[in-house]
Amino acid sequence: MDNKITLIANIDILPGFEAEVKHAMIAMAAETRKETGCELFQVNTRDDSPQMIVNYEVYKNQEAFELHKTYAYAAAFFDYVKGKIKDDKIEVIYLSGLSS
Repeated sequence: MDNKITLIANIDILPGFEAEVKHAMIAMAAETRKETGCELFQVNTRDDSPQMIVNYEVYKNQEAFELHKTYAYAAAFFDYVKGKIKDDKIEVIYLSGLSS
């Protein structure tokens, strides 16, 4: 049974904060990729909406994802983006793979 956690995280950056939030995301992503429970952490922007960061993330299991959120660099990122992203929220969409 596959217990991996696969998700998309959408971050809508408020006008005027694009460069600093993107820089902070790149730094946090570099640290996240070092986590033993992180299998993939891909940072993207939308072609039609460049102020929208769209991350594709895969973790070994729920525990690895929960642990990710507790690391100092992740907590610092979440704190740093307050007031710089829409509604101070990161939209998380969980995905399940289709099997044939």
